[in-house]
Amino acid sequence: MAHTPHLSIVIPAYNVADYIVPAVESALDQTYRNLEVIVVDDGSTDATPLQLSRLTRSRQDDRLRVVRQDNGGLSAARNLGIREARGEYIGFLDGDDLWHRDKAEAHLAVMDRDQTIGFSYSASEYIEEDGRPTGRLLRPDSMKPSLHSMILRNHVGNGSTPVVRRSCFEAAGTFREDLHSCEDYEMWCRILWMTDAIAVGLSSPLTYYRLRRSSLSFDIDRFVGQADLAVDIIQSSMRDIPRRLITHARAGHYRIAARKAVLAGRMDRARRLLVRAFQLRPTMFLTDPRAAAALVSLAIPERQLRKLENLMMSSRAKKA
Repeated sequence: MAHTPHLSIVIPAYNVADYIVPAVESALDQTYRNLEVIVVDDGSTDATPLQLSRLTRSRQDDRLRVVRQDNGGLSAARNLGIREARGEYIGFLDGDDLWHRDKAEAHLAVMDRDQTIGFSYSASEYIEEDGRPTGRLLRPDSMKPSLHSMILRNHVGNGSTPVVRRSCFEAAGTFREDLHSCEDYEMWCRILWMTDAIAVGLSSPLTYYRLRRSSLSFDIDRFVGQADLAVDIIQSSMRDIPRRLITHARAGHYRIAARKAVLAGRMDRARRLLVRAFQLRPTMFLTDPRAAAALVSLAIPERQLRKLENLMMSSRAKKA
């Protein structure tokens, strides 16, 4: 009888041939050994399948499984991984990111001790496209967010940080495949809404988040549309949530999109988004330093803005 792993690590992969091998190896090389790694090749058209085939032959590790499907998007790939998973816990790692070798051990130590924790997440360290460290960290704003706090902001941060108890998916369902962005945000809110589980953050940077050139061409309009759709879903399904909270959540998404528009040099779009955020939540610019910074950044030339952002991120990392 096959041994049942305690943790399943699901790696959705679509056209990540240059990054998939180190991603998978970072999962296999965890200090915690009682795990399986499930790579879901989401219909890749580049050399991703070849790289996975070579890796499977070279590693000869029966904890590694590769499954393939026609391209269905990130949510569909994660959901297939969840169906294939055998562990009590399911962790997620995007095919171009990395896990710190102690990540699984750190998460499971916390979650095994406290059965009320439905999912945990960690801080992340940004790395360059070639894997070099940047010295910049992304730390969660909240280490024990309530449902209301999670609706206002996705404290999990990115798709490579969470480890989720399987029972949460059994109770709340899996990722919505009609969402092509913000699907993880809606998922975490839904778990906190439909179960008694709590979410807990770990302060250590246990995930390496890769900054790719392709991410610089962020589709702002698509993000705004998907964020609005995710909030619409939350509003319609969680009818007891105060309308004011929903309004503030929309304003927060517009603030995030405005910042990305500034970094992309789309100043007119950034201004329109900040106006929408102000109309929904005027006090944001007094209470949220990030909103105020987005407003100020409109007057700063793009080159100086990028230098300032790097300086602020480096300073934040040193203080952390």
